[in-house]
Amino acid sequence: MTQLKLEISKSDLAEVKRMLSGVKKAIPRVIQQSVNRTLTGVRTDATNEVAKVITPTKKKIRSTMTVKKMTAADGNAFVKCTGGPLNLINFKARPTNKGVTVQVKKNSARELIKHAYIAKTKTGTELVFWRKQKEFVGIAKWDKTNKRKYGTFPKKYRFPAKALTSLAIPEVMGHGPTMAEILRLGGDRLKKNLDDRLKYELSKLK
Repeated sequence: MTQLKLEISKSDLAEVKRMLSGVKKAIPRVIQQSVNRTLTGVRTDATNEVAKVITPTKKKIRSTMTVKKMTAADGNAFVKCTGGPLNLINFKARPTNKGVTVQVKKNSARELIKHAYIAKTKTGTELVFWRKQKEFVGIAKWDKTNKRKYGTFPKKYRFPAKALTSLAIPEVMGHGPTMAEILRLGGDRLKKNLDDRLKYELSKLK
């Protein structure tokens, strides 16, 4: 899991308190609305930054992120990214005669995983699997001669299938350069939202 928290700088907080000194009740509202608007944008920023590194769709990346908004009773607010290593089906998997090719990172070439294959699970989800090959002792010569597909052999002649996985999205999001850029963008968003909310509250006093 990777969790991202943003903090309002002391100088910005002091400015909000100074500008709204006559309406102190508005201060918590300005802070809460600013933070919550920022976190929604941070989720978008995080999705975009992770998508610059790895190849899963933005929809898949975004689905791993949740936003915990600030409330009057709870001042904690953050964007949380959860989930384990993704199956290779999410990395532009393509079946070939020799196995399955995938592209994990945006700046990397496609890689062939020999003897891998794409199959549907009982729930109908497609995943990339791999199975160790073994001698088909007891299988009729006709099957070998006609190159009958391995998956059609009786289970006793096959090893268990193994689902193949790669990087986890929280791992990519938490990587130094990626997280630094997300925090930078989040800081810019927070300052802008604070200014906007502050101007709005001040406009109501005119």
